[in-house]
Amino acid sequence: MKRTICILTALGAVFAAAAQHRIEWRRDKVTQLIFPSEVVKFRTGYTSDDAVSQSDGRVLYIQPVDSLPESNLNVVTADGRYYAFNVAYDNSAETVNYIVTSSMAFYREPEAVAETTDAVPVPDAGKQPEAGGRDDASGTGPLDRVKRRPDYIVANNVARLQKLVFMLKGVYVDEKRIYFKFRIENNSNVPFDVDYIAFSITARKTKKTSTQERVQIRPEESDVQIRRLGAKSACEVVYAFEKFTIGEEKLLLAEMLEQGGDRNIGLRIPESFIIEARKL
Repeated sequence: MKRTICILTALGAVFAAAAQHRIEWRRDKVTQLIFPSEVVKFRTGYTSDDAVSQSDGRVLYIQPVDSLPESNLNVVTADGRYYAFNVAYDNSAETVNYIVTSSMAFYREPEAVAETTDAVPVPDAGKQPEAGGRDDASGTGPLDRVKRRPDYIVANNVARLQKLVFMLKGVYVDEKRIYFKFRIENNSNVPFDVDYIAFSITARKTKKTSTQERVQIRPEESDVQIRRLGAKSACEVVYAFEKFTIGEEKLLLAEMLEQGGDRNIGLRIPESFIIEARKL
């Protein structure tokens, strides 16, 4: 019996060594991992206070706030593959771009089906957009209507960082979609170049939380594309999502990362703002 246990233990150690791939990261650069299929879920051994982690399609971006002890990162992709990585801090790491191949997965679900994309039909020019439809040139679409609605969220709706302000002004819903209206301010003299703005659902932080798990959600569209916030400037943007809700133990995290800088700001949106969305 002891001999069998020893053999199984040894095989387990070999398997773990083969499955765990090493990644190095540094605080002054974003590390990106490019997967063969879309990232649908990831879990980290560090918290959101220690590092920024966000997926966008097939790419996963990670960046530590400061030097960290070695940790781990687990990723699940749309084709049913599971990946595991050890993440080690190295302030002089030269490699910040990693191409992840399917052979690096340690497990694949037997009945996994590759993700497909449905074609989006083009509406007839003479038809009015139905509830939840996209905006048109007349300025009467849902995004325009959200933009014109008065702001009503005035508390627990702001994130601030180095003279940046990320603010939720209102949440609206119709039969098909839910809309979030944000105001972003750059009150510094340094322009803010936007790397990307992303959204994910994550668990509320508690004293017992030592890991981070997020599920990315993608907006279907926005009324503007923000590339840069000039010095002493501000803008408003509306994002439309397929209608969703979250549990009381979760929140929606909106993150805006700076390209070529460290001003990475995150806004935590509680489930109460979503469930109490106003009718559009």
